[in-house]
Amino acid sequence: MKQGIRLLCVSLTFATVMLIGINYFPESSFSQTDPEKEKLLQEQVSNSFNYVHKADLNRASQTILLNGISLIQNDTMILYDSTPYASKGHIAMFLPCDPARPEKPMFQILIGIAPNLFPMSLGYIEQASNPPRSCLFHGQFGFGDPVTDVALSYPGEQEVTFAGPHSIVITTHESYIPDVEQLMQKQHTAP
Repeated sequence: MKQGIRLLCVSLTFATVMLIGINYFPESSFSQTDPEKEKLLQEQVSNSFNYVHKADLNRASQTILLNGISLIQNDTMILYDSTPYASKGHIAMFLPCDPARPEKPMFQILIGIAPNLFPMSLGYIEQASNPPRSCLFHGQFGFGDPVTDVALSYPGEQEVTFAGPHSIVITTHESYIPDVEQLMQKQHTAP
């Protein structure tokens, strides 16, 4: 018993020292930023009057669990909104599918700049699918026209209720302010 308590105290002490060390020495090997790159960026910004920041390269993932959500015909569900920044990324969705045509999604992913959203082309991954319960679809967005909004749309006629593993994962790789005049002048303004 005493040995277990002693081991717990040593473990907690070690964890506390590690957390203090990470926060106290941000330039350590535990740091998430590269100090050399950060310094170069700061020098470029501070020494240049014409520096224009074009994009942030970062990766963020969001998993949306759909278990228990029901959709009826023409229902649309917002999945992602990065306004005013446009994003480039990847989407994967594990959703019910038609057993007769599993490669054709029963759902649409709409992408674009609201209110102008368009269906995204999706690829079917047969090896990870189990029709009709679940099929895996995926695709990339934002590598052509700017994308600030991603939504799930259900054009089917029968109500569908998601269960178990049904989910959508959105991963973004880059965010930027698009040079699209329409976005800069009309984004989310009333007519």
